[in-house]
Amino acid sequence: MKNPTRLSLLLSALVMANAAVAATPAEQTAALFAPYAKADAPGCAVSAWRDGKPLLAQGYGAASLEHGVAIDAQRTVFDIGSTSKQFTAAAILLLVQDGKVKLGDDIRRYLPQLPDYGTPITVDHLLHHTSGLRDYLILLNLRGVALGDVSSNAEAVADVARQQGLNFQPGTAYSYSNTGYMLLAQIVEKVSGGSLAAFAKARIFDPLGMNDTRIHDDHDAVVPHRASAYRPNGPASFALLMSNWEHTGDGAVQSTLVDLAKWDANFYQPKVGGAQLVEQMQAVGKLNDGTVLNYGRGLMLDSYRGLDVASHSGSFAGYKAELLRLPKLKLGVAVLCNRPDLDPSSLARRVADIYAAGEFPVAAADTELKPVELADPARYAGVYWNQREGMLRRVEALDGKLWYTGPGMKQELLPVGEGSFMRDPQRTAKPAVITERTLVVERPGEPAARFERVTAGSMTPEQLAAVAGTYDSAELNATFVLKLKDGKLWMTTPRFGEQPMNNVFADAFGASGIVVRLQRDKAGKVTGMVAYVGRANGMKLVRRG
Repeated sequence: MKNPTRLSLLLSALVMANAAVAATPAEQTAALFAPYAKADAPGCAVSAWRDGKPLLAQGYGAASLEHGVAIDAQRTVFDIGSTSKQFTAAAILLLVQDGKVKLGDDIRRYLPQLPDYGTPITVDHLLHHTSGLRDYLILLNLRGVALGDVSSNAEAVADVARQQGLNFQPGTAYSYSNTGYMLLAQIVEKVSGGSLAAFAKARIFDPLGMNDTRIHDDHDAVVPHRASAYRPNGPASFALLMSNWEHTGDGAVQSTLVDLAKWDANFYQPKVGGAQLVEQMQAVGKLNDGTVLNYGRGLMLDSYRGLDVASHSGSFAGYKAELLRLPKLKLGVAVLCNRPDLDPSSLARRVADIYAAGEFPVAAADTELKPVELADPARYAGVYWNQREGMLRRVEALDGKLWYTGPGMKQELLPVGEGSFMRDPQRTAKPAVITERTLVVERPGEPAARFERVTAGSMTPEQLAAVAGTYDSAELNATFVLKLKDGKLWMTTPRFGEQPMNNVFADAFGASGIVVRLQRDKAGKVTGMVAYVGRANGMKLVRRG
C-alpha cells in the first residue's frame, strides 16, 4: 500500500458522509408516522423511553376534528382499551398483599349471584383468562346493546349471571375474556368498599404521580384533554366513534404517554406493590395439564426478535393502544391512537426496532420473509371450523395469493413452504400450517387455534323453509327471527336488522361473526339452535312452537 494515510483519510470521509445522511431515530420514527401527521385526520401519539429517560414523545394528527386541536404528546388523554387490564390485575394483587383476597378463592365468595357451574372458578382463573366464562361484550352485542347506549357494570354482571354454561371447564383452556376482568373490578369494589376507579387512584395512580390517568366509570364525566375517537367514513372523511358504556376492569383507563412511562418505571423500581407485585404480574399462567400460557396477570408475555417482551394492546370504540416493555434493554414504547384502522402493536415494535437497532439477538434481516412459490395455492382454500372456540375462518385464493379471512379481518398468507404460511410476521414467529383436513394458526400471547376443514352446506329452499321461525334465548334475553326470502335465510337480531345467513356447513349457518348450529328431534324437526361467537359459545336458542 503506497499511501495508507491518504486512504485512511478517504475512508474516514466516506464514514462521515454516511453518518451525515443517516436518519436519526427521531427522524426514522417521524417517517414511520408521517402518513398520520395530518391536521384534518385523527392519528397517534408515540413515545419511547429507556432506563427512565425519555427518548421520544411526539403527536401526529388531530385530537379533535371538531375543534381543530392537534394531538399533544405531553397532555392528550386516550382511552387505552384492554391495555387497562394490567391496572385491574395490580389492584387485585394489592388486595392479595393486604390479606383481603386469595388467588385461589372461588369468585362466588364475592359474587354469589353468579351460577354454580359445578367446578369452582377462582380469582386466578379470571386473571389468566382460563375461567371459561362467556365474554360479556358479545352477550351485550347479541341482545342489541350499542356503543351509544348507556350500559353499567351491574347490567353486564346480570348478563353473565344468566349464562347456563361455560365455554369450557375452568383451567382446561385459555380464552381471552373481558368478562374475567370486568368481574375482577366487582371483586375490588366488594372488598374495598369503593369503586375500582377510587381504589386505583388511591393505591396506584396517585402514588406514582399519574395525575392525568383515571378509570372512566361515568359516561357524563368530563375528561380534560381527552382525544375524541373517530372511524373512517369514506375516502377522506371521519365520523365519531365513542362509547357511553361504563364498564370497568377490562378497559376504561384513560391515560397519557407521560403517565404510562411512570407506570412502566414501577416495574424496575417498584414504588407500588414492591417486587412481589412485579413478580406476580409477570408470572405466566398454566392450565390444569401443565400447559404454559403466554399470559401473566394483565400482561402478555412473549418474545420479539430474541428478547422477552411484556406488552398489552387495547382496542375499544375508535381507540387503539399498545404498551410494551423490553426488560433486558429497559426500553419501553407506547403508541396511542384515536382511530381504529391503525395497528399500534406493529407500530410500537417498529419503534423498538429503531431505538434498539443492533441490540436484538435476532437481526431484523433474519425476520424478513422469503416467500416461496406454491405449485397450486388453490388447494389450500376452504372453510375451516374451530368447534371449541366457536370460530369460522376461510382461506381464499385470489389473484395468485392466499388470504386468511374472518369477521372484520383479512390477512395475506405468505407461503414459506408447502403447507406453511406466515400471516402476522411482525408478531408471530411460527407459521400457520394447512393440511388436507386441518388449519393450525399461531397467535401472539395465546395457544394456537386449531380448525377442521368443513364442506359448505347446500340446503334447498324447502329445507331452509323448515328452519325459518322464531327462536328465544333466555341466556341472551333476546329473540331471533329467521325468515326465508328470495330463496335465502335471513336472521333478524335485536336492534341490528336483517342479516343473510349462509349455510356454512351441514346444519350450520353463519352471519357477521355468529355461527348457529341446528338442533333437531328424533324425527328431524328443528327444535332450536346453539350459537357460537368466538369468545361466547354454546348459548341455546329455543324454537317457538
